Amino acid sequence: MLAEAEAAIVKRVEAVLSPFEVTIAPFPGDSDQQPKPGRKGMILIGYKRSRHRVTSIQPMTIEVIAEFELSLQLKDLRTHRGAYPLLDTVRYAITGLIPLKGPLSKCYPVQEGFIKAEDGIWYYAMVVAVAMMQVEGQQQLYRKADDDYLERDPALGVRPYNATQIQVAVRRSHVEDLPDNVVDRTFAVIKTVPTGLIDFSAPGNSHYIEML
Repeated sequence: MLAEAEAAIVKRVEAVLSPFEVTIAPFPGDSDQQPKPGRKGMILIGYKRSRHRVTSIQPMTIEVIAEFELSLQLKDLRTHRGAYPLLDTVRYAITGLIPLKGPLSKCYPVQEGFIKAEDGIWYYAMVVAVAMMQVEGQQQLYRKADDDYLERDPALGVRPYNATQIQVAVRRSHVEDLPDNVVDRTFAVIKTVPTGLIDFSAPGNSHYIEML
């Protein structure tokens, strides 16, 4: 899910920053191969770290707050090709982004700031985060987001995916040496649908929920 989320962030930033004509790419695998920014600058995007928080133990459910770093490298500071407009536009592009289909929150900026100036190049960094979910025994909770959503102006869109999770437990009565009301097995039902298209409270819409 991390690689797919990173790719979605790259695609959104490419779409919104196309007027700036800056180079936008994932961080290279080998730091020695990192290119220098051209005249119009460069933005490198990559996974930074995750923080985990237990939200349930039956089944074990972890909130994964994944952070991605955007490294802005530019030769100017305050012109229309400089860092300030780019930082503003990147922040605009990322805020509210839903990078994947699945149970997760919108992207939001965590921090940004100046890193260094070297050889006439200004280095800035922005860190963005998104909360995801890891559920015991479930490997594939996320799917790739639609390209048309990633490429459109954020101001034109609303939250495109709404994840619903229903947890069901099967319990059994007193048997042999087991105590009463023991959880025998739990099931997590997760379904992602477009927001605004389905009202789960309305009769007849239960068929949109399925076991994964």
